Amino acid sequence: MRISMKVSMFKSAISKKSIGTVLLKDWLLTSNSYSSLIKELREEENQARKKEIKDLLPAITVSCVCSERLNDCIIGYTNLICIDIDGKDNPSISNMEELKERLGKLPYIMYCGLSASGKGVFCIIPYEDYRKHKLHFYALEQEFKDMGIVVDSSCSDICRLRFYSYDEHPYVNFDAEVYTRTLDKSSAIHLKSEIIAPKKSGDRRILNVTSKPLSLREALLQPSNLDFASAVPLSKTAETERLLNLVIERQIDITSIYNDWIKIGLVIRNLFGDKGLDLFDKVSSFHPKYSQEEVEDKFFELDEEKYRASTQSLFEIAAKYGIYK
Repeated sequence: MRISMKVSMFKSAISKKSIGTVLLKDWLLTSNSYSSLIKELREEENQARKKEIKDLLPAITVSCVCSERLNDCIIGYTNLICIDIDGKDNPSISNMEELKERLGKLPYIMYCGLSASGKGVFCIIPYEDYRKHKLHFYALEQEFKDMGIVVDSSCSDICRLRFYSYDEHPYVNFDAEVYTRTLDKSSAIHLKSEIIAPKKSGDRRILNVTSKPLSLREALLQPSNLDFASAVPLSKTAETERLLNLVIERQIDITSIYNDWIKIGLVIRNLFGDKGLDLFDKVSSFHPKYSQEEVEDKFFELDEEKYRASTQSLFEIAAKYGIYK
């Protein structure tokens, strides 16, 4: 059972180095000293206190075993991917317990449980080839989008951390199917432009596609059956995270101008708080004079009263390098 394999554990969401390994099944299914923090977090209303609690939670890399959260430091692969579904990115989904139950009907879901806050869910899915991690993610992202569900784009990172959470009633399927689909994003964009295109007359042309009966997955998870909006717009936070992940994926240095670097850090800090350090560090790492210590020091000294930057300024900076949201 893949749920019995080991994954790397980190002291907190901003930790760089692993503190060891843990059995995935223990992490997911066993109540421990951190479980009381999860209960407190879900009952807490004060935002400052909620952040304090989250900072105490450890995390794991679901998709790999690594000494540090860098591709060059990966020791082994689990062939598992974690998909995060956050309530704030899916305002049309009001009942996460119902969502968890419905997603459990997908044959490739190995685990589905509530997030640490209880305002989202995460799913763990076995997939075919770790060398195609991103391509498997893109296919899953599209499938969930077709269901009217926005997933966290940073799940495409094979070293991504998953906060500790505890769900007393998770969905678990030890015999989940191995997910085999892949999707090349550039091909998907081209296909989208081909499927619906305007004619000169102003009508729409739809490609001739042979109709076929709905599969079990399609029948159970059509947006109409789940009462979800079929097209949920991305939040500004999700748009920003997606843009930054494109920068990381393409390994483009958009921080060569110092003032741009400051603006990028400020936008990330304003949107993600302290947990945005990992994003800022990865975006900064392509600069020829990159220093992890300097990045961390700068990130925590950023102050909106001292520096001013809007989210739009980040998109404008990225656009100079040919990267668009």
